[in-house]
Amino acid sequence: MSNRVSKQLSRKDREIQTLALSVEFANEEADMPCTRCFRAGKKCLMSADSARCSECIRSKKSCDGTRVASSLMNLMKQEKKLENDEDEASEDLLKLHEEMAALQSRLALAAGRLSRIRKIRNRVKEKRSEATRRGLQEVDQQDAILSGLDAHEDALLRDLQVDHVPNDVDWSALGLGDDFLNASPLFEAGESSSGVAGH
Repeated sequence: MSNRVSKQLSRKDREIQTLALSVEFANEEADMPCTRCFRAGKKCLMSADSARCSECIRSKKSCDGTRVASSLMNLMKQEKKLENDEDEASEDLLKLHEEMAALQSRLALAAGRLSRIRKIRNRVKEKRSEATRRGLQEVDQQDAILSGLDAHEDALLRDLQVDHVPNDVDWSALGLGDDFLNASPLFEAGESSSGVAGH
């Protein structure tokens, strides 16, 4: 390295040292130290005429001492906003919980009502089915009785025909009283004794 370059570097270093001493002479400690001074545990001395503290000037590094306060303010604003957002989110969550609880209550009521309706409907269906079976059973019983009466009537008519009982019987002459005065003929119109016998 030439003497000229060495002299230039030496002069530059002296200028830097002078600037650092000038800042230190003001003896104004930053409200918030820069990152370099904070990590080194040193006082962060700044002046109104310099954007860098004395340590950052000597180290020939950028200084964030003037930006730390601004960053802190931004962080505080961001934190406050997040707190407000958190409160709003908590309120929304609480409302949702309340709405969910109300919905669950309505669902429980609706489910209970539906269950009761289904039970009643099943009982009505069973009773209807039972009534239908009973009705059909009564019809079958009546049909059986009528069928038996018809068969008995046919057998009786055949017996009367065999005994040559006339169609227009004088029931009073047989001592049966007035109950048979309006009795129908033994045979329907056009029905002969042979027809009855053929049943």
